[in-house]
Amino acid sequence: LMDRYHGFFVALSYGIVSITITLFNKAIFSYYSFQFPLTLFVTQMILSLVFVNLLKVFSSETFGFPAFHLSKAVRLLPMAIGWWIYGISGVIALKYLNVPMFSAIRRFTTIIVMFGEWRLRDRIPPRKQQIAVVVMTFGAAVAGLTDITFNILGYLWVLVCALSTAMYLLFIDKLGRESGLNDFGCFPLRLFFSL
Repeated sequence: LMDRYHGFFVALSYGIVSITITLFNKAIFSYYSFQFPLTLFVTQMILSLVFVNLLKVFSSETFGFPAFHLSKAVRLLPMAIGWWIYGISGVIALKYLNVPMFSAIRRFTTIIVMFGEWRLRDRIPPRKQQIAVVVMTFGAAVAGLTDITFNILGYLWVLVCALSTAMYLLFIDKLGRESGLNDFGCFPLRLFFSL
């Protein structure tokens, strides 16, 4: 049963964690008036690095963590930089924007990735996927028109977040494949470089 619905459970878990961390970060800034987004980001990266290393120690065969190689780490540096900018800009943007507006503008990442894949790799997604992404992005833009808490600084930071997320996703596809590392091999390197 688990094999049959594995992809669904992975997507559901990712969605829950993504929404939870977004709401948690927004609560830290709004409810507790915390004013240090970089401190929050670095703390979360340290905790993630500790957690990943615990997984590596106690369950490396389950997740397939590869050994560390400096040459692979250096090749993955552009991907790590994109991820770092994405993380920092996302936390800063969330400080200035409400969660629905932050999420709406982040929907533009998919269009940017599709454009990047077309320009860099000559990949064009099927027409139905293109239509779905355009409809989703248009819906996000319409939702954004009703934002009554307009904050240009927040908009600029979330735009940087969307662009750097796209850069990161384009790099992880290319560099992850070239280096032979799976997601679990790339993740600790991203965390390490983010610190």
